[in-house]
Amino acid sequence: MRKILLLSTALTLGTLGPALAGGPVVMEEETEVVAERPASSAGLVIPLLLLAVVALAASGGNDEPTKEEPLPISDRRLKHDIRRVGTTQLGLGVYHYRYNGMDGLWEGVMADEVAVLHPGAIRPMLGYRTVDYRKLGLELKRVA
Repeated sequence: MRKILLLSTALTLGTLGPALAGGPVVMEEETEVVAERPASSAGLVIPLLLLAVVALAASGGNDEPTKEEPLPISDRRLKHDIRRVGTTQLGLGVYHYRYNGMDGLWEGVMADEVAVLHPGAIRPMLGYRTVDYRKLGLELKRVA
């Protein structure tokens, strides 16, 4: 009788698990709490930066490059709708593409290809690559 009393008391107080008592076992999974990341301002800055750089490149500018003159950002990560349309005499692919966050269709090269074949024409800018089209004897063109 004493064993039954101790067993029922232990079950009532929860010192023995329900599996030993023959009841159902309920497993609860721990949920992971992930902190929300703050919104990035890069979503607006990059299109504005691209607009300024591309507009300057398309306007022509001087024949002599200067330190103050920005170079066209030709990083593939900032483009979409990329379609190869030809090859330059230097062996670089010529592409039609659109800049993310901007209107217009552009014709030019991809910085990752230029970095392999003509690394002297590449400069870093804000974590992206720019291409000095003058060093390649090429132009960045707005097609549409």
